[in-house]
Formats: sequence, structure tokens, C-alpha cells
Amino acid sequence: MNLTKLSSGTAKAIHIETFGCTANVGDTLRMRTILKTAGHKIVEAREADIVIVNTCTVTKRTELNVLKRIKELKEQGKEVVVAGCMAAAQPELVKSILGEDVTMVTPLDIRDSEEQEFELDFDGVIAVIPIAMGCVGRCTYCIVKQARGDLRSYAPDKLCKAVKSAVERGAKEIRITAQDCSAYGWNGFGINYPKLPELLELLTAVEGDFRIRVGMMNPFTVIRILDKLLDAFESEKIFNFFHVPVQSGSDKVLGDMRRNYKAADFDEIVKNIRKRFKCSTICTDFIVGFPCETEEDFGSSLNLLKTVKPEKVNITRFSPRPGTEASKQKDLVEREKKRRSRIFSDAYHRLAFAKNKELVGKELPVLVTEMGKKGGMIGRDASYRTVVIKSDLPIGVTCVVRVRDAKSTYLVGEVQIPINKPRDSTRLTQEMTANIG
Repeated sequence: MNLTKLSSGTAKAIHIETFGCTANVGDTLRMRTILKTAGHKIVEAREADIVIVNTCTVTKRTELNVLKRIKELKEQGKEVVVAGCMAAAQPELVKSILGEDVTMVTPLDIRDSEEQEFELDFDGVIAVIPIAMGCVGRCTYCIVKQARGDLRSYAPDKLCKAVKSAVERGAKEIRITAQDCSAYGWNGFGINYPKLPELLELLTAVEGDFRIRVGMMNPFTVIRILDKLLDAFESEKIFNFFHVPVQSGSDKVLGDMRRNYKAADFDEIVKNIRKRFKCSTICTDFIVGFPCETEEDFGSSLNLLKTVKPEKVNITRFSPRPGTEASKQKDLVEREKKRRSRIFSDAYHRLAFAKNKELVGKELPVLVTEMGKKGGMIGRDASYRTVVIKSDLPIGVTCVVRVRDAKSTYLVGEVQIPINKPRDSTRLTQEMTANIG
């Protein structure tokens, strides 16, 4: 459905709630722009005539959380519009709660034209810019493929324009996102786009003081462009943050998942990244308890975790998603999946804490990007590590902090040198690189 047709020419007060990944956040920012341009007003939920729920259904737990929220809004008497992956992949489930007349907006509805401008509405200093829709994979467990389809990359000139516009409006952190960023430019449709390394060169050539965080990149597509990709990451305008989801350390499980690489390929990618960048963050994902995963397979994943020692890990207990090949396999009992998840999580947090503890006493240049939920500010260093700063600082400023404490998932810093001139942030990072590792 075209978002501008949510009402028959009458301006509405609309609230949007977002579940799921950064790509969904990007879709929400796009919806906000479309709706504002059409004359609607974006408001808090209590003031809204219409609430758009931008859904995620990647796991059963997320699905249940989304459905719970939709039911709450219905009970409050709100007019609910359902957007996102659930609208595309599970429309009948949505209708079972909200009825046959419910309005649904799929991801393709939001980005249904190659000629669309990529103007995005955002608050603060963080802008999210999707660079593609869909993927080139056929993973046996993934419902997102049903929602977002085959890969469709967006025109590089449109993306450059979006970055330029965001920076001119105050963005300091640009999050580029896709289901698989390293597949950018691989799609057909007779379109000849550059690959991700060349796109990054175009985006970093945009004038301004900003940093790019590159989103998820699958090992299968990363390994084919690795050398040129690392060349592109040499830019001071790109965080040394690499989200490369391995999902399992067992080649047998990876084969059953149809991931199209081996555990050794992931290990090789990480070694090359760390060889090139002394200071970097390796972020990866593991699915624990896949239907075919034996105790030996689980041990292989645990060994890979302990060998690679990634700085950040997302751990998901497998849950069968409707319509996927993996949902037809015999599922492991839930208590076994929980046991393996606890073991894996404990091992990860011990490794991550030990790594972060080594940074206590170091001085890091940090870009302040958000207000903390419990006070203070949240910043990011050159490797995109989370730094909690217990000071009142303006969002968008770069400062030097000394690390005073470390947790497994973040650092605690104390301001040493505030920096006010925008251009100083890049120079400061260059001068202090030796102090970050």
C-alpha cells in the first residue's frame, strides 16, 4: 500500500513503533519522511489517530512480542497499520488479530521505486540509510527472505545524495544497512552498480565531518571482495566495525543452513581484518540449537568462539519460522537449547570482559552520539566500541576519554579533552591510533 494513501487527503496524527534490525529502523525513517511530506504529523502513541507497527518476525520470541503489542493497541481502540516483515511474510497471522480489513505495508511498498529520493527523517546525530533490499542467499532457517526477496541494490548517486543531505542536517554517524551489505551491487535487473568497496569510496568522498558504520556482511559475500573492502575501510570516515555473522562453527550445520561457506572461511576473514587493523571490533552471530546440531557441533561453535574471540556476539536460540525448510526438521527440546545458550553466553561474556579490561587506563577519542538511558552520554570510539560517559556533553561532540571501568558489553570513560571544532575529530583519531589497542 502507498503510505500517502493512509487517509483520504486528511492530515492524521501518526505514531510509528519499530521492532527488529537496523534495516527496519531505516524503513521507519523513510516512512516518517513520506508521511510528513504528505501532510501527516508524527506524534507520541497517546496522541495518535493511527499507530504504525513496523514489525519483525525473525524469531518466535520477537513474533510474540510484536503480536502482544498489536493486541494492546487494538484494546486501546487505536487504528493499527502493520508494516514490515510480518506484513509481508505472515499477513494471515496479522489478519487473525486485526481482521481482514487491516492495512498492511510491506518493505517493498516503502521502497517501491528506483526513482525514489532517499530523504530520511531522523533525530539526533544518527542517520540510517539502507543501501539494498533483499539478499543473494537461500538460508534454510530465514523468514526474512520471504519478506524482502532477492537482492536489489539502490543507485549509488541516490545514496551519496542521502548521505550529503543527512550530514548537512547534522548527522555525525551514518549507519548503512542491508540484509547483506557486502552483496551490494551483485543484483541483476540489467543494472551495473559498483560493489561495496567502490560504494564506500563514493560515500566517504562526501564532504563533512561524519563516520560510517557498515552493517551486516555475510562471510559468503565478504570473502569475495575482502582485499578491496579492507582498502576502503582505511578511510578515517569508516568505523573499524565488522559485523560478519558466522552462525555456527560446524561445517555440517553450516551446510544444513545453506550458508555457502565453511568455518575456516570466517576465521580467515577475521585474521585478515585484524592483520590490517590493529584496533577493530569483530561482531558476529551464532544460532544455538539448530535442528541438526549435535553436542559435537555445538562444541565446534564454542571452540570457534574461543579461538576467534570476537568483541561482540549476538546469540540466538533457534526457533522454527513458518514456511522455511528448517521448520520441517525435528526441533531440539527447548531446555537443551537453553542449556547450550547459557554455556555459550557465559563463555562469550568472559572473553569480552577480559578484552575490555585490557583497555582500562587507555585514552580513546570518542564521538558522542546518544543520551544514556540511565543518565550520562553514549559514545563510540574508532572501533565502534560503546563508551558510557558520566558527564553532560552535547550530542555530536568528539572528546578524549580515559577508560575508568570495563564491562563485557561496554566501557566507562571519563572526559579528558573536549573537542569543539568539527574537523578536529579525524585529526585526533589519527594522532591517537597507537593508544587505542
